Amino acid sequence: MLNKLKHIIPKYAILPLGFALLFNTCVYEGVSFFRGSLHYSSIETSWDLALPFVPPFVLFYILAFAQWALNYILIARDSKKLCYRFVIGNVISKVFCLAFFVLMPTTMTRPEVNGPDLFSRLVHLIYVSDPPVNLFPSIHCLESWCCIRASFLLKHKSIPYRIATVIMSLGVFASTLLIKQHVLVDVFGGIIVFEIGLFLSGLILRHRILSTQ
Repeated sequence: MLNKLKHIIPKYAILPLGFALLFNTCVYEGVSFFRGSLHYSSIETSWDLALPFVPPFVLFYILAFAQWALNYILIARDSKKLCYRFVIGNVISKVFCLAFFVLMPTTMTRPEVNGPDLFSRLVHLIYVSDPPVNLFPSIHCLESWCCIRASFLLKHKSIPYRIATVIMSLGVFASTLLIKQHVLVDVFGGIIVFEIGLFLSGLILRHRILSTQ
């Protein structure tokens, strides 16, 4: 199994990617231990309330997981430097997410979903398995913005690939709003937090390189 994995992901990237995945899980699920003592508030705006509920956009929300996996595989295969930069940036951004989830916990009002169609059933399944917490900043939008940023830094990636990545990621952004999983501020929060993480990771790696010279 490990040998097969090495053909997909370079050896130097297996541990960093594994750690990033584990850390993300710990951040998202770990907050549940504090949920009973947290005071949640809503940051919904009139613009959020005016947005329609569009169940078919749940497909973007679900397919985002496949996009993220592909993105990190491509980052890992591109170069050790890019891999470390994005992994460190991702971990730093999740530290900020954890701080917001605990210190400024938010929630939102969800619609009742009783439709018999497949899209409504998928949304209902998400609602049941994922309570309306850990909203700001949106990790869905954070990871999809990561895909956009990476698509313009990866070597040998064509313009059609970049366009497809941007379209898919914008679809994910829209899905978080149109299936009522997040509000507008959450979207921008995810983008900003990842940008901060990526900037700090660049500083860390630059300092490390200079200190070894």
